[in-house]
Amino acid sequence: MGQYFDEIPEHLVSWILDQQMFWVASAPLSPQGHVNLSPKSIEGTFHIVNRRRVWYEDLSGSGAETVAHIRENGRVTILFHAFEGPARIVRLYGKGFFYELGSPEYEALVNSESRLPGSRAVVGLDITKVGTTCGYTVPYYQFISHRRQLIDWAEKKETVDQDDVASPPISPVETNDVPSDAVNDINPKGMRHWWQSHNVYSIDGLPALSKNFGLAFPYVFSFGRLRAQKAAKAAGTQKGFGRRRKALVSTVHGEVITAVQTDTNDLAQYSTLASVVMFFLIFLVGLQSGRVFEQYRHSHVIPSLGN
Repeated sequence: MGQYFDEIPEHLVSWILDQQMFWVASAPLSPQGHVNLSPKSIEGTFHIVNRRRVWYEDLSGSGAETVAHIRENGRVTILFHAFEGPARIVRLYGKGFFYELGSPEYEALVNSESRLPGSRAVVGLDITKVGTTCGYTVPYYQFISHRRQLIDWAEKKETVDQDDVASPPISPVETNDVPSDAVNDINPKGMRHWWQSHNVYSIDGLPALSKNFGLAFPYVFSFGRLRAQKAAKAAGTQKGFGRRRKALVSTVHGEVITAVQTDTNDLAQYSTLASVVMFFLIFLVGLQSGRVFEQYRHSHVIPSLGN
């Protein structure tokens, strides 16, 4: 009944991508540590690079166990099973990796337009073995829809951070040694504070996300880059534009302001040139009018005076 492969078989690639949820299992090395099992079910977050590598967009939650276990030992198993259609279970075994939000590797995979609210990392797996089993004991369930609560919750928290973007974060550091009171400098209602309070360590005390995560780099700058450019364009045509987007443009993106200033200078130059051209046109019209008047004067007024 069970089969094992060195990579994802071709016939399972589309089946995996069609599933509405999957499970991620990991564990610490300590025998006293807690084994973690996390369900993942946000549409479009799971990706197959090739038959030996997969990754998913890791969204913010109450913990960061998978990241902590990858950082310590790298052991990860991802499981899919069928709720509809023929019974099937597929396990992907391998070595896990992760790229935090703000890193070049993260941004190469998740651009600012596609990033979901609360996205904090890319978690991936270099596959060493694939196992399939029958799944006969998994009951039938009918899929209705994906839940929106996590996305809505994260969006509200990130909005708080965007409102506060005018307040500069602490300077970037090269290590994880961040002042203990640094978290007090950020809004407790925002996502950055949540990360620092819930996602820096596992429940066993293992390091998870970097200690400076959300502090040592202004994460909102990363995914707000294109939004700020759009805000700059909209600010030129709409009065009373929102404070949040103004802050993004004025504080974060000096290059946007430079571009606007350049456009203003160009407009001033064009206005001066237009004034000069208009002056010469008026001068030429006046000159031509004078010539017409002189011709009229010599052909009508002067002969009548002679009579």
